[in-house]
Amino acid sequence: MLSKQHHHIRKVIGVINNAAAHPKDTTTPIYESWHRSVHQYGHNPEHMKAAMILPDCLVKQHREAFSEFIAITEYCLQTLHRQISAMGYVVMLADTNGIVVEALGTENQSKALLRAGLCQGAKWHEADNGTSSLGMVLATGTPILVHQNDHFDATHINLTCSAAPIFDSQGRLQAVLDISALRSDESKQSQHLVFQMVCHYAQLIENASFIHAHKKHWIIKLSETAEFLEVDPPYLIAVDENDRIVGSNQRFRQWAATHLPPAQQAVNGCTLSALTGFDLSVLLAKLNMLTSKRQTVDIGAHPLHLGVVPPVNQSATMPTPTPAALPPSLSKMCAPNSRLQHQLHKIAHLADTQVPVLLNGETGSGKEVLARAIHQASARKNKPFIAVNCAAIAESLIESELYGYAPNSFSGASGKGKTGLIQAADGGTLFLDEIGDMPLFLQSRLLRVLSEREVLPVGSTRAVKVDIRIISATHCDLQQRIAEGKFREDLYYRLNGARFHIPPLRERDDFDYVAARVLKQCAVQLRLPEKTLSAAALALLRTYPWPGNVRQLNSILEVACITTTGNRIEPHHLPDDIMRHIAPPETPTHNPAGRAKQQILSSKASLLDALATHQWNITGLARSIGISRMTLYRYSEKYGIQK
Repeated sequence: MLSKQHHHIRKVIGVINNAAAHPKDTTTPIYESWHRSVHQYGHNPEHMKAAMILPDCLVKQHREAFSEFIAITEYCLQTLHRQISAMGYVVMLADTNGIVVEALGTENQSKALLRAGLCQGAKWHEADNGTSSLGMVLATGTPILVHQNDHFDATHINLTCSAAPIFDSQGRLQAVLDISALRSDESKQSQHLVFQMVCHYAQLIENASFIHAHKKHWIIKLSETAEFLEVDPPYLIAVDENDRIVGSNQRFRQWAATHLPPAQQAVNGCTLSALTGFDLSVLLAKLNMLTSKRQTVDIGAHPLHLGVVPPVNQSATMPTPTPAALPPSLSKMCAPNSRLQHQLHKIAHLADTQVPVLLNGETGSGKEVLARAIHQASARKNKPFIAVNCAAIAESLIESELYGYAPNSFSGASGKGKTGLIQAADGGTLFLDEIGDMPLFLQSRLLRVLSEREVLPVGSTRAVKVDIRIISATHCDLQQRIAEGKFREDLYYRLNGARFHIPPLRERDDFDYVAARVLKQCAVQLRLPEKTLSAAALALLRTYPWPGNVRQLNSILEVACITTTGNRIEPHHLPDDIMRHIAPPETPTHNPAGRAKQQILSSKASLLDALATHQWNITGLARSIGISRMTLYRYSEKYGIQK
């Protein structure tokens, strides 16, 4: 026996015989393992044992039973081996019996490794050989670094071993990953990098095994940072088509144990909606609206970035039956066959949730109208809908307008104080229009309102709880505003629970429906008989670019309703700027066509003659005298000519 081994045996005996003597160079887990080795398993530190190696026939049986898992781990094991093999390390994978079923790095020093038990077929368990890295992980379920004299048996005090557990989705220990070497620097700190590597690769293998085990389920990926959500998501949850959580990885279970109340920590078996506030179908609807396919959710008041992996051979959009009828307020937003119908059905799923909605669209495209429709489609419809134009309130007033103020809190303040717009929306919906123009200093306060659901009036020390649904809108590119330092990125992700783009009027595929609906609303508001648009007038409106969108259309049709004496709006009832866009101002001409035009349009009789000559071919007549068809229609209307 070497003097080094003899010294180690005396040290272990001293520790075992004097429980109070805890050596400074021995960590508590190692100290506890020594005691288990003696008191639980009956080992004698004076009896040194050679490494336990199983016969080939038994090793083959264990490998065959573990073959599917070995295949899953193959790539990770080989990658890890390539990174550390040059430094003399061996990579080993053991089953829950402590039997090494795979070992990489044993080619060049096989005899020495075989004697040390760093090879395929070796068995490491506290019941067989006392304290070792593999044995301790099996006993405690936690990663461990067992370096040289940390081993119980003096046979192994030259070894340095780092090991980490691999769990299945139900929290059961599945395997152990180990990195060991025959010799190393005496300093235990020299192995800390190797220890971190074994923990990292154990996590990668665990995630790979998780995905394989749940390939028929929806896998929810979660991360504190959006950047690593796709690269290396720390947290995984598996959900079946009934919204039931059927598995989670160890890191998420550890996260839940420290971040969630005790009643919510056992996530396996509960529903996704109980954990996140919405079920799988709503989650998928939200993600399908986002180009990034990433979403931020609050779990126990802690924001996490979320992504979804669909079941094998299934797309990331859950198949759904024919969609139910839209709520009345939303069904009026577009024609039944419009492309917007698909988007409105997604909105309908979210209408009665707390998910923040962000509406993007040009000025006048109907963002507030849609926001009100969402409010009306929710259970909050009988509660306040408070619209705030963040660009219209003076910067010096916006804080007190939004948050209110306590009595006499500043010069000029009312002695009774004032309720802010956020508090006024309690129980209902707060619509923040032009959110991109909100001053930067107020964005942090709004972020607190969204996360804490409370508002602190100016000059007050007591926060007031509020129950509000947030819908925001902007015509800006908020990502660009973030890049310019004018908008907080964290606020953007809070507001962007679900994002919808409202197309400008010129791009709508249901323009005729929009025009008819706006015209009907104008008649109701003006208390006038309903009027219709003639085919010529409608054709004229279709070609206009509508820089002011639906708001501009409403103004034009409102004036047309008032000025039209009959029941039908014709082109000449429309504003001159629309007419000029279609038919540019005509300049005096001295050519024969110009003189013919002046003569034909000078009276009803001459126009009738010309129409008869051209067999009432409007296009042909207009072309022959150098005018547009719309101009010819206008003169026909002026003279009361109808075919």
